[in-house]
Amino acid sequence: MISIGSRYRGPELDGSPFEKAEIAASSAVVDLRGPLVLGRVPLVNAVFIVPGSLGDADFQGLVYGDFSKKDKSIVVRIAVPPEMVFSDQAAEFIVGSLRGANAMAYEFFRQKGEEPFPLREAEELVSRIAERLKVPPLPKAR
Repeated sequence: MISIGSRYRGPELDGSPFEKAEIAASSAVVDLRGPLVLGRVPLVNAVFIVPGSLGDADFQGLVYGDFSKKDKSIVVRIAVPPEMVFSDQAAEFIVGSLRGANAMAYEFFRQKGEEPFPLREAEELVSRIAERLKVPPLPKAR
């Protein structure tokens, strides 16, 4: 399913809007998903790399990280743009990034020929996280 992690690259990031939104999203994931049981279903671990005084990500956007066949998990690393750290749009960025991580996980497991990633359930979880964070829903397709 989904888990959220983060790497904050500076002590000045404590209490930043991004940190507050990421903590709220992480809490929502745990509340809505329930306990995490590694190896039960395919999982994406979305890890936000937050730039600060100690550096930033060495990539842009979203990239694959480590894969564990035993845990059925893929890491998707997410480079947070510097302008997002103190933005009031941090929650929207997090929700959009989780949707991107879900899509990447789906494609990763499809290409590997592994058990399918539960994309529908993962997207429903992200929608519920968005509601908790008061992020407006995606517009309906016409």
